[in-house]
Amino acid sequence: MSGYSEQELRAANVNPETGLATDYLNLFNEAIMLFEMGLDMPDMAEELMDWRRRGYVEHFENSGFEQKDVVIAAYRASPDAVRKPFDEACEKALEEFESGIQILLSSNLEDEAAREDLAARLDSLKARVVEMDAHIHGRAERIENDLQNAVDALF
Repeated sequence: MSGYSEQELRAANVNPETGLATDYLNLFNEAIMLFEMGLDMPDMAEELMDWRRRGYVEHFENSGFEQKDVVIAAYRASPDAVRKPFDEACEKALEEFESGIQILLSSNLEDEAAREDLAARLDSLKARVVEMDAHIHGRAERIENDLQNAVDALF
């Protein structure tokens, strides 16, 4: 796929089947942790002011990750059928995280309705990470089918 062996890909936390690495999710998991803490401690929410949206390649290019060349090459060599839906999921997540963080930073956390809205946004942010993880691990189709089955069961 990328000119790297399966062993080299796995050593870089890249799924050899998809060519995608879980380390990208750290960008989002850190924001979720700060978001959760910010709901109870507004000073922690201020830490999110430094959060910046970064696409997959940009994230690794600007990281200290030792095997970023392997990760970037694997991503670029991943099949379009894998990479394009993953990129779409990432773009949705980046937009939602950016929006959610801005809302958190500008909200009155004393207002119960605002807190409920932020808690719902937090759940949605977590769901976006699960979606990206499913793409990374080649389970996106199965998760989409499970979601559709859950919706169908409601009706």
